[in-house]
Amino acid sequence: MAMNRSVHVVGVGRRPFTAPQPDINAAVLGAQAARAALADAALDGDQVQRAFVASAIQDLNWASSAVCAAEMAGIPAFRVSTDDLGGAHALHRAREAVANFSVECALILGVHAGAACSKNGEAHDEARCRVARTCMSLCGTRRETFARIAVKAWQHAAHNPLATDRRALGLSEILDSDALSDSPRGLQFSAPRAGAAAVILCSTDFARRHRLDKRVLVDAQVVERTAGSLDVPRASEIAARKAYAEAGTGPEHLDLVELHDDCIASELLAYESLHLVPKGGAERFVLEGENTYGGLVVINPSGGLLGLGNAGAANAPAQCAELVWQLRGAARRRQVEGARSALQHAIDHETGTCVVTLYRAEVR
Repeated sequence: MAMNRSVHVVGVGRRPFTAPQPDINAAVLGAQAARAALADAALDGDQVQRAFVASAIQDLNWASSAVCAAEMAGIPAFRVSTDDLGGAHALHRAREAVANFSVECALILGVHAGAACSKNGEAHDEARCRVARTCMSLCGTRRETFARIAVKAWQHAAHNPLATDRRALGLSEILDSDALSDSPRGLQFSAPRAGAAAVILCSTDFARRHRLDKRVLVDAQVVERTAGSLDVPRASEIAARKAYAEAGTGPEHLDLVELHDDCIASELLAYESLHLVPKGGAERFVLEGENTYGGLVVINPSGGLLGLGNAGAANAPAQCAELVWQLRGAARRRQVEGARSALQHAIDHETGTCVVTLYRAEVR
């Protein structure tokens, strides 16, 4: 569907991702993130016309509580999705609604309780392990390459006040441990977390009327699906190519990327599928430090899922929040200097789905 008008990100908010707990209150957690986004945008809840809520379903009460979170902030809400990619789907639905004149202003809310919410945690872990094994066997990737991606993730997270564990692990520390073992418990894989994040989108006219900070634009967005977990890189490749074409830009113009690094191998494969490097160039990209500050493009300045943890439906809104802070120049110690163009990448191994979103900062 063709987009008819510009869409701006005018507010973002998120809670730190924490270890899953059985007594987590979805309504309170989500409401905190929603209110943070409203405060960031300098809006009241009654000025937002609709909320798109995503929550990995634990039970009916949990799903209802996630919707109540937005309603506690004074916004009419409905649930978009119950899977781990739900936050990305909610972002897509909201962008379409604003761009196609259905609403002037919308809130996206992702809430996740962590491991307890996963519909099939063992199957998801096995899907991630298949990706890692395929990368190591077919690509011949060296162990040091995987270690350097882990080092980068933890060093970036060390500068993020929202990270629960801010250790800056070194290369030798990782290589000398069993952190890269073929197990979901090792550093090769992201840890399950509970969390919530929210984003507010609006039209240009709405932003002007309410004197909002409209510097950050959603430049393009594409959803692509293929048949199965091992086809996710193909879905990413197609989605990225379409997004670049929609925005009239290319990967060479990106300053930073928040990509889905639920395991180290996923990140390595994403470098090629997002066209950040030529075929066969991912390992060299890592070993030469082109994926961090001072390199060609900064990957996951937030710390990513490896550094912050995997909070399912909250991941995509949290990625968006990081990119918005970066494009505003408000990311403090992890600021990417001169950031003007960014890419967000979200995937689901189980369904073979990828969502790629491009953002840019308007120059005042």
